[in-house]
Amino acid sequence: MNRNMLVYASLAIVVALTGCTKNTDTAVVAKVNSAKITAADFKKQLDDLQPPMQQAVSADPKARKEFLEDLIGIELVLQEARRLKLDKDPAFMKKQEELEKEMKQRIQEAAKNDLFNALLKKELMDKIKQPTDEDVKAYYTKHREEIRKAAGGKDLSFKQAEAQGLKRYVFQVNQREAYLEYSKALKAKAKISVDDKALDAVVSSLSQPSTTGTLQLTQPAGKEATKGAETKK
Repeated sequence: MNRNMLVYASLAIVVALTGCTKNTDTAVVAKVNSAKITAADFKKQLDDLQPPMQQAVSADPKARKEFLEDLIGIELVLQEARRLKLDKDPAFMKKQEELEKEMKQRIQEAAKNDLFNALLKKELMDKIKQPTDEDVKAYYTKHREEIRKAAGGKDLSFKQAEAQGLKRYVFQVNQREAYLEYSKALKAKAKISVDDKALDAVVSSLSQPSTTGTLQLTQPAGKEATKGAETKK
């Protein structure tokens, strides 16, 4: 086991390793001055390693010992930083406040996404069927120009578009259409007001959006691409 690899992996996951775990796995693996590295701490850090490293630490006593030594070294560095009161430095504290705020926002957004998806799954998913081959072919015929633009101006044959996930995309389109119909019904029963001036102010502060094809299909390289394009000429 390469010790340097373990060191780098350990340093990449430095986050308050000890003294704050609330896991039930509280067996103390090592004591570092007044702090403790518990079995839960050790497992948490091990889980963050790449599978080959996890296997090495699990199977090789020497690698396991080296990994624990790395964790001890990290804890000592953190303790020294606190002794020097670097954790009280205004710049450090400001950054932590910003990170905490950002983390709370991410948690809130994740909760919104979960709630949104839970309702759609309850109300819509059972009503949306996977498109048949005929449905996909009909979509391809109707939206062939859109598909061509999304593929960078290349004319994809149906077989090529299908190979790049056209059926999955059609299913997603059906999902969105069902969602739009559902939200339209909710809007009809809601009281909604829009401040156009505020909206314009927000838009004016944004950078120019990029213009990319909605399908994001790519033309396959090689003879198959040429063959597929020629078939449709």
